Amino acid sequence: MIEKLKEFNFQASLIRNSIIQITWWMIFFPGFFSGDSFGAVQMAKSGELTNSFTASWALYVRLFSLHGHAVGLLTLINGLLLVFAVTRFAYVILSPKIAAISSFLLTLTPVVAGMGITLWHDILMTAGLLLVVCFMSKIQHGNPISRPEVFFELLLGAILVSFRPNGLPTLLVFSVLFLLFSHTKSSVKALVSAIATGSFITFIGSNVILGLNPINDYYAQEWMRNDISCFANTPKGAGFVESNIPNIGNTQEWRSADACTFLNTAKVTSEQKVASLEYIPSAWIKLLKNDPIFVMNTHLQRNAYLNPIPIYGIPTEPFLHSTIEFKVSGIEWAFPKVAEVARAPMRVWNAIRGITGWAGLWTVITFGLLMRSKSRDLLVPLLMSVSLLGILFIFAPIPDGRYALYALIVGQLAFVGKFVEWAQTGSNRRPTD
Repeated sequence: MIEKLKEFNFQASLIRNSIIQITWWMIFFPGFFSGDSFGAVQMAKSGELTNSFTASWALYVRLFSLHGHAVGLLTLINGLLLVFAVTRFAYVILSPKIAAISSFLLTLTPVVAGMGITLWHDILMTAGLLLVVCFMSKIQHGNPISRPEVFFELLLGAILVSFRPNGLPTLLVFSVLFLLFSHTKSSVKALVSAIATGSFITFIGSNVILGLNPINDYYAQEWMRNDISCFANTPKGAGFVESNIPNIGNTQEWRSADACTFLNTAKVTSEQKVASLEYIPSAWIKLLKNDPIFVMNTHLQRNAYLNPIPIYGIPTEPFLHSTIEFKVSGIEWAFPKVAEVARAPMRVWNAIRGITGWAGLWTVITFGLLMRSKSRDLLVPLLMSVSLLGILFIFAPIPDGRYALYALIVGQLAFVGKFVEWAQTGSNRRPTD
């Protein structure tokens, strides 16, 4: 067994990487939990499932946490699925030996191991995007496709992509971009299958099981409310709310400087937000028509981490989470003293998040590596990165590094792979005695 683990094939690499992930999970058991995580835990325990974070996610946390009695099981599954996807992806874009070393090194870092044990639906969507890209890369290169690859890459990936509201839109944009480069019958069939699978899971989960609309209008409009609150805070925004959201608050209540860059601190109540649902889309379109430059600048500033050029300086968006946020939640680390010391790498990664969490930068690096490579192995991954960042740029209500985790993993794995390849080539060229 030990000898097999020294090999460079996919199975050995997956075992090594999984051991690393399980070790992190054991040290920080039951994992990292933020405010969003506790919402998932509450759903799992109460059984009052909502479509706030998609029906797929709600059903997943309910079922695989054993109705809230084993929330640590969720972070274990999350982490192992992410490791599976990262390892599989490494073997698609790199040679076996380079893939084995590079995926192992990246799994050691918080961008995989730390993110993987955080109870966020972003982790599973990221794994899904990576798996779909693995499959479509093989289609692009004309490689033979096996039945297990259909199930464990294309279909599993499509299901996991549905765990975030922006997952299916990202997949749709990616499909359009992919077909511009490769519009073979197999490409169309694979993409239609992926979209149909994700849509079917979403429809069944929301309409049939939860009895709810697949799109939660309240959260779907959050980015538009933020734009409106930001505009209301400017001199030009005086009277805009009164004219376009009649009898629901006023400029003073809707205005928020923080909405321009992060969380909306407007004084409007949840009841007022619900009452304004029918007016928000038309009000936002009016804002876009009247002042498109304002809307563009607002999104550029809010989502600075998605931009390859540091227009507003080095981005410092939230990135890794490395604690159990609420101390009175009934959830705590099994080994708090060990965990507190062991989370030092996460704190370092957060301290340098201007580099480690800058999705725009890593997407440019991916593009640069693609241009320097004789093969086109990074073309499909880059198309997915562009699709994801484009969707986030428009629809993300706040900046957050976890939203663009896929682009970070792609860029950093490709970069590490190139470095390992360079180191190996340099080693082979050294003269021997």
